[in-house]
Parts: sequence; C-alpha cells; structure tokens
Amino acid sequence: MENKTVIVVGAGAGGMMAAGRAAESDASVLLLEKTEQPGKKILISGKTRCNLTNSKELDEFMTMYGANGHFLYRAFNHYFRNELLEFLSRYGVETKTERGGRIFPVSDNAEDVVKAFKRYLADNKVQIKNGTGVDEILLGNGRVTGVRAGGKTYPAAAVILTTGGASYPATGSTGDGYRMAAEIGHTIIKTAPFGWCRWS
Repeated sequence: MENKTVIVVGAGAGGMMAAGRAAESDASVLLLEKTEQPGKKILISGKTRCNLTNSKELDEFMTMYGANGHFLYRAFNHYFRNELLEFLSRYGVETKTERGGRIFPVSDNAEDVVKAFKRYLADNKVQIKNGTGVDEILLGNGRVTGVRAGGKTYPAAAVILTTGGASYPATGSTGDGYRMAAEIGHTIIKTAPFGWCRWS
C-alpha cells in the first residue's frame, strides 16, 4: 500500500494550518513540535491579544512586507484575509477591527486562536507529538522518506517544514529549519533582521 503519511515539522500557525489542510486532502498527518505545546508564538503575538491580520486591501497590504513581499501575491490570491476570518469564525473566534485596520479576536485572548487550531486538527484526525524535536529529514533514492527525531525514525511520503526562522528561540524558532533544509540540498540565503508587517 502506498504510504500516504505526511509529517509536518513545527506546530506554529503555519504548521497547524498545513497539517489540517493535508489531512483534509486525505493524508494521514503527524505534526511534530519540539516544545511542550503548539502555537507558542501565537500566544505572545499582539501582546497576547493576537494581531491576526489587517483590513487593508491587498495592494496596500503587500507594502507592509517591504520590497521583497511581492512573492506573497500568489499565496494571498488563494487564501487571504476573508478566508482566514471565515476559518476562525467556523471555530468560534469572532474578530474586531481596531485603529490602523488591525484585526484581533473579540476576546483579546490569543489562547482562543490556538484552541481554534487545535479543534481544526482534532476534527481532521491529525496526530500531534509535542516535545519531539526533529533532528533531520531523511532521503532515499532522491526523495524524502521521513524524519529522525529523538533517535526514532518516522517514515513519510512527504515532509512539510514549518519551523519558522530564528527570531524567537523561547517559542521554538531557533533556526533548525535552515539547517535541515540545507542538509537536503536547499540554498539558504544569509538571514538578517527585517522590520516587516509594520501596521499603523
């Protein structure tokens, strides 16, 4: 039988969304998170209120990402603010718009956003392993075959790497993803601090 397992490495917002979407597409999904809980960066975002997005139209929205933000147009043309807010509403998170077009949960509580993601994962039968840091992505015959974490091998047909950058080590963003991507042949451009998403 064909292996339909997808492993997602990193349970931030991107990882949880990727895991849920892969499961909706009929994959068996394992989400591996090296810290003790998913969504740690969500919990501190917006001073724990979780600044979800902004009400600006797409062209103006994109200016907040600086000169190189244009690469996001394709993604945002498929999934932008309305889709995100509809997703959150479906899982019980209503939102409000404040000064500068900033959008927050009505509750002002980032924990509600994490709970919404957890319900999404549970609804789609995503298996989550917290406290499981991935050491390497495994290759065989020129393709991904799984990952190794804590001395254990987890086979998979595909691996989605959503570890974030190196911006906030306390939340798990320690740069592991750069190393793992480089080890399997990707070119990593030297990173530098950049003040992006400068909402008013």
